[in-house]
Amino acid sequence: MFKKLRNLFFTGLLVLLPVVISLKLVFWGFEKTDQILGNLIQQLLEKYFNYSEPIYGLGLGVLVILIILTGVFAKNYLGKKLIAIGERILDKIPILNTIYNVIKQVIESFSKDKNAFQKVVLIEYPRAGIYSPGFLTGDAPTETMDKTGKQMVNVFVPTSPNPTTGYLVFVPMDDVIVLDTSVEDGFKLLLSAGVIKPKFIGGSNIS
Repeated sequence: MFKKLRNLFFTGLLVLLPVVISLKLVFWGFEKTDQILGNLIQQLLEKYFNYSEPIYGLGLGVLVILIILTGVFAKNYLGKKLIAIGERILDKIPILNTIYNVIKQVIESFSKDKNAFQKVVLIEYPRAGIYSPGFLTGDAPTETMDKTGKQMVNVFVPTSPNPTTGYLVFVPMDDVIVLDTSVEDGFKLLLSAGVIKPKFIGGSNIS
């Protein structure tokens, strides 16, 4: 009975925690944006129109309009050209270009492919004889295969119980054991630090 209640508790926690954290981050972002833009616009209204009454949500409303206008602008020919010029300028700025390109590639990867985490796998990590769960994310860079002479794949090994951080490991395809469980169940295992155990049917090599 206790074990069942414990599993139900962690299942409920896994459902609510991402929602609560996401909402908290969204509201925090909205609040900060509203403060910055709202105060700026309020000062302009007071200076040029002698209007000093506070307008709640003004900054957020302006931000939403700006985002929509940016989307409209980015879809037309002139907008695409200007964005391309801006990206070329960013590419010439050290450090900033790396950060921008990484963020852009990650966002594009997840927007084009909802299954960026393809499979739940096991690899011998951090040393032989110890296995760590991870997520297969695709083929490793070509250079790693050329240098090692092996077919390599990318495996993301998350930390537990916070799977938003972790390590990227290049692993020979033959050394990857694919688990017969869903990515969702893999996340449950990590978030619960092993308390919630998915029913693994079995495992097989990736090749």
